[in-house]
Amino acid sequence: MKVTMDDVAKKLGVSNATVSLALNNSPKIARATREKVLAAAKELGYQTNPYISALMAARRQGRNPTQTPVIALITPTREEGEWKTNYHLQRFIDGSSNTAASLGIRTETFWIGEKNMTARRMNDILCNRGIRGAIMLTHGVWGKKLDYAWQNIATVTYGVRQLEPDTDWVAADFYGNMEKTLGILRRHNLERIGFVMDKPFPYTHHNRWLAAYLMEQQRVAVKPIKKIKPWLDPEPSFESFSKWFHASKPEAIICVRPPTVMGWLERMGLNVPEDIGVVTIGTAETGGEISGIVENTRTSGKLAVEMLLERIYHGEFGNYSEPHHVTVSGVWNRGKTLKYV
Repeated sequence: MKVTMDDVAKKLGVSNATVSLALNNSPKIARATREKVLAAAKELGYQTNPYISALMAARRQGRNPTQTPVIALITPTREEGEWKTNYHLQRFIDGSSNTAASLGIRTETFWIGEKNMTARRMNDILCNRGIRGAIMLTHGVWGKKLDYAWQNIATVTYGVRQLEPDTDWVAADFYGNMEKTLGILRRHNLERIGFVMDKPFPYTHHNRWLAAYLMEQQRVAVKPIKKIKPWLDPEPSFESFSKWFHASKPEAIICVRPPTVMGWLERMGLNVPEDIGVVTIGTAETGGEISGIVENTRTSGKLAVEMLLERIYHGEFGNYSEPHHVTVSGVWNRGKTLKYV
């Protein structure tokens, strides 16, 4: 059962107001009393709600925040609500919303793609509503609209790229996920492993996927995988892929969008996984048919909320001099597109 402020007050035989003031280091409370309250809170396992603390501080300073604490989740998808049909975005929002709800905080989605909507206008809307924190989801066609020097709110970015100017950022562990994928393929006696970016990714995930793939080919501590030049055609086509495939002769292909690659392989008369394995580096779904990495987006959502509340608690809004970057490891989905030995 969650320990409340009321539990701390009952243990000490004091009022809730005394406990609240002591936990917020109010000068109105004697030092001895404050120390007793802090000791009792620690003993009972009481955890303060940083957003509520921030809101109370705002009230003491004469500002008028909303009655119910709200964290904004700003989406840049092509259509409003499109995130509901995206497996990973939906899981991220579930993770962030559930974490916020456990602290008595509500999340609300905002769509940056609305006509005439700008980051500056969105910033004003959030501030006028007393919303002190926002999580920016950068996956979508309107992602560039989020590049803005956000003012008077704490921000955390989630997704494939960071904002400009930089802010706190949570993302998949692109490098580590590639290492994990290559390790699994190696354990199943696959040496000729190709890496295919089957659509033009302008961000290429900071080259971390590619860096891990190329570094694995250089490892000397263990038998390295065969050197195969990755296929990173900025204008991917079946003809270009087919040319690369016949020159490289891969036993397995790591890609981002398996349906595209599998369609091309079918046109070439090849069966998956009998003739060749296909795995995804970040778009697999738990229990799904595609083998590969499932990004741990629920945990990313939880961490994004915690990072945001920490900034709010310390009154750190706007641009950060030292942004925090956190990456989250994915998990392997066995799937049916890889032959296991």
